[in-house]
Amino acid sequence: MKNQHKTKAFIQRRVDINGSVKDLNISLPATIGLRENPFLLIIQSTSKECTRLTIYPISRQKIIRLSLYGSNISEEVINRLSKILKKYEIIHNSGFLVKQKQFYYECYFNLSLSDVKSKDLKTSLDKIKNIFKEIKIEEVSLNN
Repeated sequence: MKNQHKTKAFIQRRVDINGSVKDLNISLPATIGLRENPFLLIIQSTSKECTRLTIYPISRQKIIRLSLYGSNISEEVINRLSKILKKYEIIHNSGFLVKQKQFYYECYFNLSLSDVKSKDLKTSLDKIKNIFKEIKIEEVSLNN
């Protein structure tokens, strides 16, 4: 995919190894579950005008990013892909992007590569892999 990622992501501890909560210097509502989750998934989207950070409290040290790239993708293919993906817990979704007839999609799952369910995901995506130029599943893990 030639580094076609639409976002960059990393995971960091919300609490350091001494038990101190890391200060993000931003106001976050108490309702988003920071206290219950020891890690933060931080996703960065950058355009010419701005950089947007999206922060998700998560309970695991590793998650999966799925990136798809293709051309002339039909609505039927998007519907097939949607049926596959709705079986899994998606943390973040970049949405579908079509640029110069090229189709890009990226999402993050609450799964790691070692989870049995990730193997089911790979099997399901293998059924449509000939439609896309590239399907990439990779693990995003804790930044130490």
